[in-house]
Amino acid sequence: MNNKIRLRVVSAVLACAFAAVASVTLAQEVKAQASTQERKAQASTQQRKAKASKEPVVKERLVFAVNEGATTSVTHVELLQRYAGLADAMENALRRPIKVEVYPDTARFRSEIERRRLDIVFGKTVNLLAGMIREKNYQAIVKTKLPYLAGFITVKDSPIKTPADLRGKVIMMPERVFTTKLGEATLRELGFKENDVTIRYTRFQEAVAGSVESGAADVGVVNPTVKQDWLKKGNPVLLEAKPVPNWSIIASPALTEAELARLRRVLLGLKDSEGGSEVLKSISVPEFVPAANAEYLELLKFIGE
Repeated sequence: MNNKIRLRVVSAVLACAFAAVASVTLAQEVKAQASTQERKAQASTQQRKAKASKEPVVKERLVFAVNEGATTSVTHVELLQRYAGLADAMENALRRPIKVEVYPDTARFRSEIERRRLDIVFGKTVNLLAGMIREKNYQAIVKTKLPYLAGFITVKDSPIKTPADLRGKVIMMPERVFTTKLGEATLRELGFKENDVTIRYTRFQEAVAGSVESGAADVGVVNPTVKQDWLKKGNPVLLEAKPVPNWSIIASPALTEAELARLRRVLLGLKDSEGGSEVLKSISVPEFVPAANAEYLELLKFIGE
């Protein structure tokens, strides 16, 4: 083999060696780049997950309905303002947006119950709330601490001294409200038949007291507020109806067990903070206590609904 041929062979061998080395190096670079891109992709995914976990989850808005029954004479706007603080407290507890709807008219409130879902309800017409618990599987959350005690009022010099003296007398009641149901149930519990007394009805609670004062009625059945005002004037209360749950808050089956627990815990704790006390003061509730479904079902049995 001459020198030229030997030189070509050596050159070819060296070229193959260099090519092999270059191929390995290129493969390593490609592999390294792929690994780097994979790490970057994983890091980007982790960053997106971390960012998503910090962003608030948008949840469906809850409707908070307020029924003040026949006891209110304030405007719609005033009622919304009155319950804004309570709605804020519940919103913080549930971590869900809440829309407040007020129903001072009980008839409209009744129609809304049948027409659509109300997620949380604060009601003074307690028999309607009891019906929602029985018929629509709502859950009792809390109630005001003092029970609802309707009263049978008379004037100071009235000859009616005992429940038995009601026979043959004229009894004035408010028309188609919760107090009416309690008054009628109390008479049944006492054993009075339909013709044993004469029952008349008037639209406003205050008119019941006025009828007794003027002598248009021998006895009047009034709500706890009117009863207390009557007692402050030195007038007698013949008897009180059976104590039943007062203003209450119930929640629909749309809320989870965890949400119900958080809601109850926050409402019960309002009395223990300055801000919570102001919320309670604005709605004229001294304190909330736990409520149970059974007591509302018992109420329905008592009033015959």
